[in-house]
Amino acid sequence: MKGKYGVLAGAILIQLILGTVYGYSIFWQPLDAQADLPENQANYAFAICILSFAVTMVLAGRIQDVTGPRLPAIVGAVLMGSGFLLAGMMQSPIVLYLSHAAFTGVVVIVLLMIFHALFSQTDRAQHPVLQYVPMGIVSSVIVAGVLLGTQYVGQLGRIDRLFMLWGTVGFLAGAGIGFAYVCPIAALVKWFPASKGLVSGIAVAGFGFGAYIFASQRLPFSAENYIKAHGITQLFLVHGAVCLVAIIAGAMLLRNPPDIKQPAAKSDDSAPPDPSESSWQDTLRRPAFYMLWLMFFSGSMAGLMVIGILKPFAGSQLVTAAMAGSVSIDEGLKQELLDKGVKAVGWLAVFNAVGRVAWGFFSDRIGRTSAMTAMFIFQAVMMFILAGMKTEMALAVAASLIGFNYGGIFALFPSATADLFGAKNLGANYGWVFTSYGIAGVVGMAAGNLAMQLTGSYTVAFLFASGLCVVSALLAIALHVTSKRQAESR
Repeated sequence: MKGKYGVLAGAILIQLILGTVYGYSIFWQPLDAQADLPENQANYAFAICILSFAVTMVLAGRIQDVTGPRLPAIVGAVLMGSGFLLAGMMQSPIVLYLSHAAFTGVVVIVLLMIFHALFSQTDRAQHPVLQYVPMGIVSSVIVAGVLLGTQYVGQLGRIDRLFMLWGTVGFLAGAGIGFAYVCPIAALVKWFPASKGLVSGIAVAGFGFGAYIFASQRLPFSAENYIKAHGITQLFLVHGAVCLVAIIAGAMLLRNPPDIKQPAAKSDDSAPPDPSESSWQDTLRRPAFYMLWLMFFSGSMAGLMVIGILKPFAGSQLVTAAMAGSVSIDEGLKQELLDKGVKAVGWLAVFNAVGRVAWGFFSDRIGRTSAMTAMFIFQAVMMFILAGMKTEMALAVAASLIGFNYGGIFALFPSATADLFGAKNLGANYGWVFTSYGIAGVVGMAAGNLAMQLTGSYTVAFLFASGLCVVSALLAIALHVTSKRQAESR
């Protein structure tokens, strides 16, 4: 029991630090003002971070399944901490040059590791050229890096710093999150097999609360207030050190349970009672994986779309409502109404964390299928009516409920993945499912921006997301029926 709850404590600590990624929006204005970067380009670091997070989880999941949760979590701590520490020293020419070289090397190593993870079964004795391809790539990159670095690094100024920001706070930090994120979840579902949904929800709730603590203006120790007092580059240095120490501390508490017979979950109705352990190669051949992937995609897209545009959307809704009420609006009042949109962001962050625990708890009692269906229908309704919310209270309630449903996917889908494909290879299997998250982040933001450009509002994008959530509810039911038939045929 002591080991079990120690693992839970370590999982929560790690997720609290990783969740700061949802607070990235507080970086952009200080960076534009203090770091002299190209205008409106810094925020692409968030998209790079999300993509790096999702893609790296495929590799990290497989390593976790082989070595256990501790090693990849420590690797994640080093990558995420290094990303912010290097970003905090971006003004130094020496650090700038060395970072370009080191970043190139890291990219090559990660690409070679992904190649090995995907094609490690290839017989190299029959294909000796494969032994030399990696060395050839590394040699080419070193030569190109020296030549290009000598020619350009330090000569382009603002562009150098921008690419360093993308490579550190974007790629490296995202890779660190990808390595560390799956480890606590994979360990917990093995320690708590009868409550997979609840413990997954509790662990990833830390992810949601981490963002709230990081970005809140009400907490004196938050990053938002630290930036105002000490500046953005100083924050990067402090946050990098905190990431390194805290994630390693949490990682030391993680371990897999001893090889004992685990009790089966009592409330699982989305998979056979005793699911066979599926390798990631077998998982990718099964239709259930693609159904789960599409469901994760639609739920993530709806949530990330709202997260990405909620502050300006809520503010513009309040301004529109005030103008419709024949209220005289000067620039001061308009700015005040726009600033009130941040309150909706705060409510979404809080209920994002609450939803992760609540939906995980519900799913262990009413079954994964019932919980998923209810969550997707609920989210479809909220996305459908969101564009009509024009008061501060209505926007806060809508944002809270959308965050509540969005948080649920991070509790339900790790559990559903374990239900369908087993817990032994959960790290790799969930890593593949999670790739939908990275794609959803890009598609969601693009859909919202395109709708605004073409129609002048986000309504069409919200309706599109609502329709996808309805489709996902139907897929959840179909997945249950298919899994039940497979179980009966055994």
